[in-house]
Amino acid sequence: MWRIGFYVWRVWLVAKYGVPAVGLLALIFWAQGGSPLFWTTFGVLGCVGLGMSLGVIEFRNQEFGKPRERIR
Repeated sequence: MWRIGFYVWRVWLVAKYGVPAVGLLALIFWAQGGSPLFWTTFGVLGCVGLGMSLGVIEFRNQEFGKPRERIR
């Protein structure tokens, strides 16, 4: 049950932070094209998303063990 809750929580994080970030990028690209503002925002939001995903992966490994450990 805990694993199902964890996966639902991950989907909620993507919906909460990822969808508005992609919407913001789409809005900037639609308004200005591939401007420096778009690429700067893309880089910043990409770094934030990468850091968040690394944190969630670390939390998953801490709670459930690494994927190879679960197989055996």
